[in-house]
Amino acid sequence: MIKKILKRSVILLVVLILISLAVAGWIGSGHLVSPPRRALQDYHRDRLADPASYGLVIQSYIGPGGSPCLLVEPRAGGRNAVRGREIREALPHLPPWGEIRGLVVMLNGHGGRKEDHLPVCERFCAAGFRCLLPELPGHGDHPSTLATFGKNEAEWIEACVDDFHDRFAMPPQPVILYGVSQGGAIALQTAARHPDRWAGVISTAAFASLDRVIQRSAADLVPRFDGLSPLLGASVGGAAWVRAGFLPSDISPLNSARRLQMPVMLVHGKQDELIPYSHAEEIFAALPSGRKILRPVEGAGHSRVLATDSTRLFTEMAVFLIDATQATHSDG
Repeated sequence: MIKKILKRSVILLVVLILISLAVAGWIGSGHLVSPPRRALQDYHRDRLADPASYGLVIQSYIGPGGSPCLLVEPRAGGRNAVRGREIREALPHLPPWGEIRGLVVMLNGHGGRKEDHLPVCERFCAAGFRCLLPELPGHGDHPSTLATFGKNEAEWIEACVDDFHDRFAMPPQPVILYGVSQGGAIALQTAARHPDRWAGVISTAAFASLDRVIQRSAADLVPRFDGLSPLLGASVGGAAWVRAGFLPSDISPLNSARRLQMPVMLVHGKQDELIPYSHAEEIFAALPSGRKILRPVEGAGHSRVLATDSTRLFTEMAVFLIDATQATHSDG
């Protein structure tokens, strides 16, 4: 009798654990592929309402798939823009303010929105670049409810760039991909699809493979039950496949990096608590490009990587952008 009770208790416990893992995996996958939508922030509104004060000209339009997009360009005579002035003082040999040498396609992080990039645009525009900010699927005001971390976004980003050129009839210029966290991972995967399309990539705080990030998060969630974290990670991955048609193991910027010969700059916080710095080291080692830069940011966690040592960091990014466009012109 006691053995039967114990056996039934063990079976019941196993069933409860499996049900709990399934529920947790479903909830976790929901946050993964449909993160909470970030509302516009005050600093977004300030720049959208008065872009001239920041040395910018901003146009909004609807791109492929119904995606809201922003085209951000330098405003001639925008010398009162503080961040832009910092870049131009650090790089005194830049062409006249407002002259444009290339396009930067900017991809936001998980749970972010396109307007998060506007302070970065102030620097890049001052250095002579226009910026295209498409709203990533599953984020901000994009009508799609699902994010797939590059599986579907890479082809869509190509369509956004094609649409931009058709819509605005811009002269051919080098195009560089820029992304932060999820956006950095998508930038690397997008560049690997058709490398000849891109003059370079700046990837900030990107992961080497999505499944490892999920496993790390699962381990942090159940730190006292090491044996359950792989099961929890697998449950999230399986639910992501059901919801959005991809497995986290399919999302590997590390594999994409092996196909990139163009200039690539990796930026990563040395104290990143979400995606360890070792991910950047692995991606950097995999890059066959002879024009690659690994830029550690000392003292920076995941959310502060761009805010730490920002003046020097953005100056280095601007130099990379300029060098990448010059290399493209030389190759051409």
